[in-house]
Amino acid sequence: MTEHSLPVNLNRPLRRLFQIRKSKLVFAYLAILLIPYVATFSLNIDYKGLYSATLVFLNTVAMMAFFVQFPLAGRFKHLPVFSNIDWSMSKHKTAGKWIGFFFLLHPVLILAPRFLVSFDDGMTSLVEAITSPQLLTGLIAWVVMILWILLAIFKDRLRISYETWHLTHLLGFVVICVLASLHVTSVGRHGQFDEHFNMLWWGLCAMSMGLVLFNQLVKKNNLKKSPFTLVSITRGSSRDWLVRLRNDSPKDFSFEAGQFIWINTSGSAHSMNEHPFSIASSSNELPEIRLVIREQGDYTSQLDRLTIGQKVYVDGPYGSMSLRDSESARGITLIAGGAGIGPMLSLLRELAANHDPRPVRLLYGNKDYEQMVLQDEIQLLQHTMPDFTQQLVCDNPTNIPGVRQGVIGKDVIAEAIDPELANDWAVYLCGPPAMIAAVTANLRSLGIPEANIHYEYLSF
Repeated sequence: MTEHSLPVNLNRPLRRLFQIRKSKLVFAYLAILLIPYVATFSLNIDYKGLYSATLVFLNTVAMMAFFVQFPLAGRFKHLPVFSNIDWSMSKHKTAGKWIGFFFLLHPVLILAPRFLVSFDDGMTSLVEAITSPQLLTGLIAWVVMILWILLAIFKDRLRISYETWHLTHLLGFVVICVLASLHVTSVGRHGQFDEHFNMLWWGLCAMSMGLVLFNQLVKKNNLKKSPFTLVSITRGSSRDWLVRLRNDSPKDFSFEAGQFIWINTSGSAHSMNEHPFSIASSSNELPEIRLVIREQGDYTSQLDRLTIGQKVYVDGPYGSMSLRDSESARGITLIAGGAGIGPMLSLLRELAANHDPRPVRLLYGNKDYEQMVLQDEIQLLQHTMPDFTQQLVCDNPTNIPGVRQGVIGKDVIAEAIDPELANDWAVYLCGPPAMIAAVTANLRSLGIPEANIHYEYLSF
């Protein structure tokens, strides 16, 4: 009995590992958020009512959630809890919206009891809050916080470059961090009750600033010492570039198929002009790595301006999607939407290099056939791999034989999965968020366990 034909009752515990890992991350994250609130019990403060006690809980948890945003977005792959970059970045975006919503309501929740007593009392308290020098730092932090979170939410609709947004996003929240710390330590009831409690908030503020400095100085200085070299850049399709990089530094670089990197082609390791792209090559191609980059903005539309032989600074690898998640699966389906072909190619090339005997299916969707990349190589793999087939799907009609028109829907997916092995079938997918949502729903309806579905979004 081979590893790939384990009985179902032995495979189920293995499938639960993915869900267990995610649950552990969530519980660890929630436990961290509760640290300041738990610390308040050492002060023995009488909050005089349920409403006041509830506000204390919400304020301390929200403040801690704000500080935790820094390690969540910091790409600290060796830092426990925050090492799963996909999960961390997803939670950073989700938590940011909730933090913004709570801080928007923060003054409302504080003043609500006064307005319930009388409108005049409420207005008097509101004017005092706005004009009080002691509350100025909190007021500025509140306004900047709301503006910066709105900027983050709607950045795709604004006509600003990613580099400009990244810089303003970072600097803005550094300012908010300091102002919010000044506010909570100057007017917070815990610091007024016992000034030693403020050491907790200032410690968290210092930690956040330290993480920013580490990322911008220490990490980038290390990247400066180990640059990659741009080997080639060619057209892969009407909208895609094929990029080859080579690690010429003595520092070892390794990755697992399915992971991604941030690259900086500006010429300065300390520049914030860095962009995430999935690796498209297999690990046996090292020291070279290959990328498939779709033109989707100012940076990617100007890749032909890069110079062969120039230095490229590579931060990574990152990402938790890998073939280790499907070691016990009896079949694998790879689903790529547009630019999502990158990590699927990496997985496919790795499976081919390992001479994997399992059935492997690739579903590759694009708007037009002219956007399909590396079809010669993929078609060759259909003849050299033990059991591999590809199905192309285009939005627009084409005269190319065998290409389906439409989207990668349930019927197309069903043809790429053995129904008798659905419970032991692994699926990897990468594409836009809307596609991920639709495909995962179809996969569940086809009997694929959630723990067997592994995906990567095309955006951060």
